[in-house]
Amino acid sequence: MIRIPENSVIPSIRRLQDVEAAIASPCPLVLLSNVHIGNLEALACRLREADKRVVVHADLLGGFRPDREGIKLLKNMYRLDGVFSQSSQVVSAAQKCGLWAVQRVFLMDSRSLERSLEILAESHPDGIEVLPGVLASRFSTLFARWHSAATLMAGGMIASADDADTLFARGYRAITASSTALWK
Repeated sequence: MIRIPENSVIPSIRRLQDVEAAIASPCPLVLLSNVHIGNLEALACRLREADKRVVVHADLLGGFRPDREGIKLLKNMYRLDGVFSQSSQVVSAAQKCGLWAVQRVFLMDSRSLERSLEILAESHPDGIEVLPGVLASRFSTLFARWHSAATLMAGGMIASADDADTLFARGYRAITASSTALWK
Protein backbone atom coordinates (compact mmCIF):
# COMPACT_ATOMS: atom_id res chain seq x y z
CA MET A 1 0.00 0.00 0.00
CA ILE A 2 1.27 3.43 -0.86
CA ARG A 3 0.62 6.08 1.76
CA ILE A 4 -0.21 9.41 0.20
CA PRO A 5 -0.34 12.47 2.44
CA GLU A 6 -3.61 14.38 2.48
CA ASN A 7 -3.97 17.20 -0.04
CA SER A 8 -1.26 15.77 -2.28
CA VAL A 9 -0.78 16.70 -5.90
CA ILE A 10 0.56 13.65 -7.72
CA PRO A 11 2.65 14.69 -10.72
CA SER A 12 1.38 13.03 -13.86
CA ILE A 13 4.25 13.05 -16.32
CA ARG A 14 3.16 13.41 -19.92
CA ARG A 15 6.34 15.06 -21.20
CA LEU A 16 9.86 13.78 -20.54
CA GLN A 17 11.14 17.29 -19.87
CA ASP A 18 8.92 17.40 -16.75
CA VAL A 19 10.74 14.59 -14.91
CA GLU A 20 12.97 16.95 -12.90
CA ALA A 21 9.98 19.08 -11.86
CA ALA A 22 8.21 15.91 -10.67
CA ILE A 23 11.29 14.93 -8.67
CA ALA A 24 11.30 18.37 -7.05
CA SER A 25 7.64 18.06 -6.05
CA PRO A 26 6.79 17.24 -2.43
CA CYS A 27 4.61 14.25 -3.33
CA PRO A 28 6.30 10.86 -2.73
CA LEU A 29 4.56 9.38 -5.77
CA VAL A 30 4.86 10.04 -9.50
CA LEU A 31 2.46 8.82 -12.19
CA LEU A 32 3.94 8.06 -15.59
CA SER A 33 1.02 8.67 -17.90
CA ASN A 34 2.57 9.00 -21.32
CA VAL A 35 5.56 6.72 -21.65
CA HIS A 36 6.41 3.63 -23.63
CA ILE A 37 8.01 0.35 -22.73
CA GLY A 38 11.31 1.53 -24.29
CA ASN A 39 11.86 4.42 -21.87
CA LEU A 40 10.04 3.04 -18.83
CA GLU A 41 13.06 1.41 -17.21
CA ALA A 42 15.24 4.53 -17.35
CA LEU A 43 12.43 6.78 -16.08
CA ALA A 44 11.48 4.44 -13.25
CA CYS A 45 15.13 4.09 -12.23
CA ARG A 46 15.64 7.88 -12.20
CA LEU A 47 12.53 8.42 -10.09
CA ARG A 48 13.44 5.65 -7.63
CA GLU A 49 16.91 7.20 -7.23
CA ALA A 50 15.08 10.37 -6.16
CA ASP A 51 13.11 8.36 -3.55
CA LYS A 52 9.85 8.54 -5.48
CA ARG A 53 7.33 5.74 -5.69
CA VAL A 54 6.58 5.01 -9.35
CA VAL A 55 3.21 4.13 -10.82
CA VAL A 56 2.19 3.92 -14.45
CA HIS A 57 -1.03 4.43 -16.33
CA ALA A 58 -1.24 0.89 -17.71
CA ASP A 59 -3.80 1.78 -20.38
CA LEU A 60 -1.54 4.45 -21.90
CA LEU A 61 1.79 2.63 -21.72
CA GLY A 62 2.97 2.37 -25.32
CA GLY A 63 4.18 -0.99 -26.60
CA PHE A 64 2.65 -2.77 -23.63
CA ARG A 65 -0.26 -5.12 -23.14
CA PRO A 66 -1.81 -4.91 -19.65
CA ASP A 67 -2.57 -8.61 -19.28
CA ARG A 68 -1.47 -10.81 -16.37
CA GLU A 69 2.01 -11.41 -17.81
CA GLY A 70 2.45 -7.73 -18.64
CA ILE A 71 1.52 -6.73 -15.10
CA LYS A 72 4.06 -9.22 -13.70
CA LEU A 73 6.66 -7.64 -15.96
CA LEU A 74 5.90 -4.18 -14.53
CA LYS A 75 6.45 -5.50 -11.04
CA ASN A 76 9.42 -7.80 -11.54
CA MET A 77 11.44 -6.24 -14.36
CA TYR A 78 10.61 -2.55 -14.05
CA ARG A 79 10.09 -2.62 -10.26
CA LEU A 80 7.07 -0.34 -10.39
CA ASP A 81 5.00 0.30 -7.28
CA GLY A 82 1.59 0.41 -8.89
CA VAL A 83 -0.74 0.98 -11.81
CA PHE A 84 -3.68 3.15 -12.72
CA SER A 85 -6.24 1.62 -15.08
CA GLN A 86 -9.82 1.97 -16.19
CA SER A 87 -10.03 -1.83 -16.40
CA SER A 88 -11.11 -3.66 -13.26
CA GLN A 89 -9.35 -6.78 -14.65
CA VAL A 90 -6.03 -4.90 -14.81
CA VAL A 91 -6.59 -3.56 -11.28
CA SER A 92 -7.28 -7.08 -10.00
CA ALA A 93 -4.24 -8.55 -11.78
CA ALA A 94 -2.03 -5.79 -10.38
CA GLN A 95 -3.24 -6.42 -6.84
CA LYS A 96 -2.60 -10.15 -7.20
CA CYS A 97 1.00 -9.30 -8.16
CA GLY A 98 1.40 -7.10 -5.10
CA LEU A 99 1.16 -3.78 -6.91
CA TRP A 100 -0.83 -0.82 -5.63
CA ALA A 101 -3.80 -0.57 -8.00
CA VAL A 102 -5.96 2.45 -8.77
CA GLN A 103 -9.30 2.12 -10.54
CA ARG A 104 -9.95 5.09 -12.81
CA VAL A 105 -13.59 6.03 -13.30
CA PHE A 106 -14.75 8.43 -15.98
CA LEU A 107 -17.93 10.42 -15.48
CA MET A 108 -19.32 11.22 -18.91
CA ASP A 109 -23.04 10.89 -18.29
CA SER A 110 -25.49 9.37 -15.81
CA ARG A 111 -24.95 5.86 -17.19
CA SER A 112 -21.17 6.05 -16.76
CA LEU A 113 -21.71 7.28 -13.20
CA GLU A 114 -24.04 4.35 -12.44
CA ARG A 115 -21.68 1.84 -14.03
CA SER A 116 -18.69 3.25 -12.14
CA LEU A 117 -20.51 2.89 -8.84
CA GLU A 118 -21.45 -0.71 -9.73
CA ILE A 119 -17.85 -1.59 -10.60
CA LEU A 120 -16.53 -0.06 -7.39
CA ALA A 121 -19.12 -1.93 -5.33
CA GLU A 122 -17.79 -5.22 -6.75
CA SER A 123 -14.08 -4.48 -6.77
CA HIS A 124 -11.71 -3.49 -4.03
CA PRO A 125 -9.09 -1.18 -5.55
CA ASP A 126 -6.40 0.38 -3.40
CA GLY A 127 -7.25 3.74 -4.90
CA ILE A 128 -9.99 5.37 -6.93
CA GLU A 129 -9.36 8.21 -9.36
CA VAL A 130 -12.51 10.06 -10.42
CA LEU A 131 -12.29 11.94 -13.73
CA PRO A 132 -12.73 14.66 -14.81
CA GLY A 133 -11.96 16.72 -11.73
CA VAL A 134 -14.83 19.15 -12.33
CA LEU A 135 -17.35 16.32 -12.12
CA ALA A 136 -15.41 14.60 -9.34
CA SER A 137 -16.08 17.68 -7.26
CA ARG A 138 -19.77 17.71 -8.08
CA PHE A 139 -20.31 14.03 -7.24
CA SER A 140 -17.93 13.71 -4.29
CA THR A 141 -20.64 12.53 -1.88
CA LEU A 142 -21.30 9.46 -4.06
CA PHE A 143 -17.66 8.37 -3.77
CA ALA A 144 -17.26 9.22 -0.08
CA ARG A 145 -18.28 5.70 0.97
CA TRP A 146 -14.93 4.39 -0.32
CA HIS A 147 -12.91 6.99 1.55
CA SER A 148 -11.85 4.62 4.33
CA ALA A 149 -11.22 1.60 2.08
CA ALA A 150 -9.31 3.25 -0.77
CA THR A 151 -7.30 6.36 -1.48
CA LEU A 152 -9.79 8.71 -3.11
CA MET A 153 -8.31 10.88 -5.87
CA ALA A 154 -9.50 13.15 -8.63
CA GLY A 155 -7.83 13.95 -11.91
CA GLY A 156 -8.25 15.47 -15.31
CA MET A 157 -8.86 19.07 -16.24
CA ILE A 158 -7.79 20.45 -12.88
CA ALA A 159 -6.51 23.82 -13.97
CA SER A 160 -5.81 25.81 -10.83
CA ALA A 161 -4.91 25.66 -7.17
CA ASP A 162 -8.50 26.72 -6.43
CA ASP A 163 -9.76 23.64 -8.31
CA ALA A 164 -7.42 21.46 -6.25
CA ASP A 165 -8.47 23.09 -2.97
CA THR A 166 -12.14 22.53 -3.81
CA LEU A 167 -11.48 18.83 -4.42
CA PHE A 168 -9.50 18.49 -1.17
CA ALA A 169 -12.32 20.22 0.73
CA ARG A 170 -14.78 17.71 -0.75
CA GLY A 171 -12.88 14.73 0.62
CA TYR A 172 -10.40 13.79 -2.08
CA ARG A 173 -7.05 12.87 -0.54
CA ALA A 174 -5.04 13.64 -3.67
CA ILE A 175 -5.28 14.86 -7.21
CA THR A 176 -3.31 13.84 -10.27
CA ALA A 177 -2.19 16.73 -12.43
CA SER A 178 -0.05 17.16 -15.52
CA SER A 179 0.32 20.92 -14.95
CA THR A 180 3.75 21.50 -13.39
CA ALA A 181 2.43 24.70 -11.81
CA LEU A 182 0.25 22.58 -9.52
CA TRP A 183 3.07 20.24 -8.45
CA LYS A 184 4.54 22.80 -6.06
